[in-house]
Amino acid sequence: MIKPRTARPRPLGLLTETTGARRAGVRPGQRRYPYALGDRIAGDLTVIGHLAPGRLGHLYQVWSAREWCGLTCKILAPELRDDRRAAAALRREARILRRMRHPNIIRSFGEGEHDGLPFLLMEYVDGPSLFDLLEKRPERRFGVADGLRIAVNIGAGLYHLHRRGWLHLDLKPANLLLREGIPVLLDFDAARPTDPGRRPSGRLGTAPYMAPEQVRREPLGPAADVYGLGALLYELLTGRWPFEAVFRGEELRAGAERQHPQIGATLPPPPRHFNPEIPPSVQQTILRCLQPDPAARFPSMHPLLRALAAELEEPVALWPGDILTERRSEPRE
Repeated sequence: MIKPRTARPRPLGLLTETTGARRAGVRPGQRRYPYALGDRIAGDLTVIGHLAPGRLGHLYQVWSAREWCGLTCKILAPELRDDRRAAAALRREARILRRMRHPNIIRSFGEGEHDGLPFLLMEYVDGPSLFDLLEKRPERRFGVADGLRIAVNIGAGLYHLHRRGWLHLDLKPANLLLREGIPVLLDFDAARPTDPGRRPSGRLGTAPYMAPEQVRREPLGPAADVYGLGALLYELLTGRWPFEAVFRGEELRAGAERQHPQIGATLPPPPRHFNPEIPPSVQQTILRCLQPDPAARFPSMHPLLRALAAELEEPVALWPGDILTERRSEPRE
């Protein structure tokens, strides 16, 4: 019999008041946001809320006089004003979102510059993050059907991203918001173009969800995001990271793959060990995503999506079962 596990905070998930301040080098209680409520950004944007501190900048809810609606503004942190890489990453994220048109990817509303700081505008999603939902779930996990539906939606957004030549490389519950119950992928500052022969210049991603080739800074392809989605689904259905005993809530340090060679050479414990309700076929799909060798995983997001969707009892399970649907043969008058 599996002993019930109590939920505990995950430092690698959504930043809390304390962990966010500590990572930014600011004591709890100190002001973290350079712009106060009512401040203007680029003239027609008025700050109406503080959303979250980020790795490169701060997230604000703003009122746009041009669009006449509330939006999310991600603006480079003032202390990174002279950091060319940080500014380039934010501009790259704006360029990526400009090309995306998918219901599972955050929508772009443009970009600009304020006081020498680049910013991008995105839709404001008034919903919880997947991390928030996980922390409130019994044993910190979802039922199998719900976990599969979440993974299918995320995979659909990734498939769209890959087809346009980009990898996300930072899948985790904190980077997914729910828009009316539908997962929306955001935070593309670690994204890189799909270039199988190119090695990343720096360490990308968040430790428990990173493919072994990410940790080793090897050339990356869609298989890296396949691993990330597999790691995320593992957590959704078990309440644990794939290598929980190794990470213990700490970020993977440089060289840690040598200290813990099993991360890059073996599979994690089978998810059914922690949740026997997971069907063997679902376990097989998850473990294929988490193969150490990228060539042994699903070759792209498309066959993975087909495998995940096949686990649902019927296609209609991909949307709420209590809604009415109809097919119109004639246009409505």
